[in-house]
Amino acid sequence: MKELLIEAINEVNEELGVKELESIEMDTPLFELLDSMAILDLILEIEDRLQQKYGNYIQIANDKTMDAIDTPFKTFRTLLEYVEGKVNG
Repeated sequence: MKELLIEAINEVNEELGVKELESIEMDTPLFELLDSMAILDLILEIEDRLQQKYGNYIQIANDKTMDAIDTPFKTFRTLLEYVEGKVNG
């Protein structure tokens, strides 16, 4: 799952060129580095990659996705835990 997310972030970052996202660590901040359109692009990229991998649609976006306080996009670690929960839940 970690590689899938890193690939999705790298794909979105190709257009953005955010230097801090060139090397992703567990505590790399995402929400503060990406604008709302980039977050949406990342959601779509993750959902597409999950569908390709698992053969069915797994929804990532919800009411909390864009909430600055509760977003799973705060760091790479929180995103990883969130997506793993969606896939396994």
